[in-house]
Amino acid sequence: MALWWCITSNARCSYTELKRRRGLALGWRELGSLQQYIKDDPRWERQFKARVQIKGDLAYSSDRQWKEHGPSVPDLFWRFINIPAGDYFVLLESGGQLTMGRTEVVGVARAPDRSIGHYHYDEKYDHAHQIYDDLDWKDWDRARCGELNLPRVSFKSLLQDDAELSRVEAAWATLSARSG
Repeated sequence: MALWWCITSNARCSYTELKRRRGLALGWRELGSLQQYIKDDPRWERQFKARVQIKGDLAYSSDRQWKEHGPSVPDLFWRFINIPAGDYFVLLESGGQLTMGRTEVVGVARAPDRSIGHYHYDEKYDHAHQIYDDLDWKDWDRARCGELNLPRVSFKSLLQDDAELSRVEAAWATLSARSG
């Protein structure tokens, strides 16, 4: 099992939206659907990343952010579509009224299956690339679960960091018992 940290901002894609969509989503909408490039074969990784890079270079040719983050975006998407069943997600939100502009833990979920079979694209959302439509998000309860130590590494949208995994597992059990 692993722990995936996800960050979003209220302005582009909020925790409330992801909870309603019952999924986890990434931005980079102008890449379009990646469905035709996804194969359940680890040997396909290089081809998948090359195709995402080409699509991004075309879609974001004048975007400074793509030039800064573009080389890591294909890797990000490869990890996103290959999350194993049972892994945990912690959602951080920044810039919202709830968090008063700070980055805070707002929810936790657990991957019900491998994500590779659950990718879909919906252009009506800013975060159009989604995995799952059956994630059971639980609101983070600071009173019962405490504060998590945020990753020390800066990241844009998705990061695997297992330092707080045991605390998230315990919190998941607590939050699930309360709602179940």
